[in-house]
Amino acid sequence: MKTTLKTSVLMFVLMVFFHSGYSQTGGGFGIKGGLNYNSNGQYFKDAEAIWGSPKNNLGYHLGLFGKVNAGPVFLRPELNYTNLKSEINSVQLQTQRLDAPVLVGINLLGPLVSVFAGPSFHYYIEDELRDFEFDKFNAGYQFGIGLNLGNVGLDLRYERVLNGQTVNIDNVFTGDGDFRYQQLMLGLSFKF
Repeated sequence: MKTTLKTSVLMFVLMVFFHSGYSQTGGGFGIKGGLNYNSNGQYFKDAEAIWGSPKNNLGYHLGLFGKVNAGPVFLRPELNYTNLKSEINSVQLQTQRLDAPVLVGINLLGPLVSVFAGPSFHYYIEDELRDFEFDKFNAGYQFGIGLNLGNVGLDLRYERVLNGQTVNIDNVFTGDGDFRYQQLMLGLSFKF
């Protein structure tokens, strides 16, 4: 897992370094940020919470991305800082991590609308949900749809972590439980 994350980060750095060669083919690099809504897998309860108190599970993400076009297909690696919030039985918890999604997409209506999917690699900086000995590396997947207006992009995506980790919180749960992050992410990006 560590090798995969290191490879993803290296690929991102190389893409940024070689930006000038790729920019003439419509690729480039840029910055992005947005909001994310974390779900604990309790869909009906989460839907109710969105309308009642939406800020409880609302976090944010900030980062960099690169984009390489090959006709209608593109590769978009990213490196993001993500702040996740969770509310479980009225207890607020926060998680901070570095995310490195590597997305492959296809432009549907020229460059205006695109769909994308790919793996996402995570390094947990701080996690109030887990004991001190949790695995700091994890992986998941993302898929979504994007709207591109020149150098400005807007995307909506879904993310789920593949590997659940055991959670042991005396004040929240009775016993251990399997917890996998899943979130909806709304992002705004600016390409240079």
